[in-house]
Amino acid sequence: MTSIEVAAAGGSGKRTWVSDVEKTLNEADKTVEVAQWERHCIYRVPACIKDIKSKAYQPQVVSLGPFHHGDPNLLPMEEHKRRALRHLLRRAGRPLDDFVAAVEDIAEQLESAYMDLGGEWRAGIDGKGRERFLQMMIVDGCFLLEVMRRTAAGNSKQVDDYAGNDPIFSRHGILYMVPYIKRDMLMLFGEYQKIRSSEDNTQDNDIIRSAVELYEAGIQFKTSKSSSLHNIRFKHGVLSMPTVPVDDSTEYMFLNMMAFERLHVGAGNDVTAYVFFMDNIIDSAKDVALLSSKGIIQNAVGSDKAVAKLFNSISRDVVLEPDSALDAVQRQVNGYFRQPWNMWRANLIHTYFRSPWAFLSLAAAVFLLVMTIMQTVYTVLPFYKPDSNSPPSAPSPM
Repeated sequence: MTSIEVAAAGGSGKRTWVSDVEKTLNEADKTVEVAQWERHCIYRVPACIKDIKSKAYQPQVVSLGPFHHGDPNLLPMEEHKRRALRHLLRRAGRPLDDFVAAVEDIAEQLESAYMDLGGEWRAGIDGKGRERFLQMMIVDGCFLLEVMRRTAAGNSKQVDDYAGNDPIFSRHGILYMVPYIKRDMLMLFGEYQKIRSSEDNTQDNDIIRSAVELYEAGIQFKTSKSSSLHNIRFKHGVLSMPTVPVDDSTEYMFLNMMAFERLHVGAGNDVTAYVFFMDNIIDSAKDVALLSSKGIIQNAVGSDKAVAKLFNSISRDVVLEPDSALDAVQRQVNGYFRQPWNMWRANLIHTYFRSPWAFLSLAAAVFLLVMTIMQTVYTVLPFYKPDSNSPPSAPSPM
């Protein structure tokens, strides 16, 4: 190739690149971008978030959707997904083409729901990417429907169209396998959150005391009437909080819900704020024991120390939004705690009532003080009290 041909080829490549950019200039319009980002609701979790606990974002039994499809560790479940599709089609009495047509009508909407969807799943010139995407969505969707249907049925025999020894859809499978499948369903979520500046984080007003310290300052804990995370209130020295069950799936649930809040603009910050708040009031097993005794925590993992470690670990790099409702609650609690009488009360309890020996020492000191005062009173009293046996004094002369 001559130097002229190389220059021409280079110039042609540049013109093609410029042309490609100019064709997409309309995508820089704000209105177009708003619509584009609103459609995204399923994300790949970035490495900076996975560092907290990578296992929490990796499905263990089944892949649902394109992001984990083809993972060698999850391939054994593919045959069970196809079996679920066959069972559903047989009961429905409808051809598979009807399902394909229904999903094909919303294919673009489904594709745009995924952020960073690979080109192997998108509609291309040959159309094979779109076909693979539709097949995966139908198989995975029907599998989920069958899992939910079988779980909702419980021990009912009316929906028992699977073999009694089926590894997934039998009573045995529902008991031992479905809990893992439900956990893997959480992998469909990702995250978003606004982070405060480092200056804000260092303010002492943002630091709430532990549950035990608050209790020592006279703050009472009670369960809310609602299980909503919005229903956390502080009024007249009483902190009302919803009951939260803590089991083996709690960590995965919170991490994935926080991941979704962090990545999806407009999802809010409710779960992240709640985890941040719980991390603040839980420093040790004693805090968990106190909250459990008040019915706020239902501990199903065993030790109180494990629950404390759970909340302290998942809240790493989590910050409360300045305009969060929980931020206002936190300020109210801190304001109550910093009242002089409450601080004195907390210091008294912390110093003298934590240990029985310290309490006995205080009681002994108080007893000795009272006895000393009484002895002093009895010693001084005769000098001011007239003697009843002494003769009355003569009247003064006129």
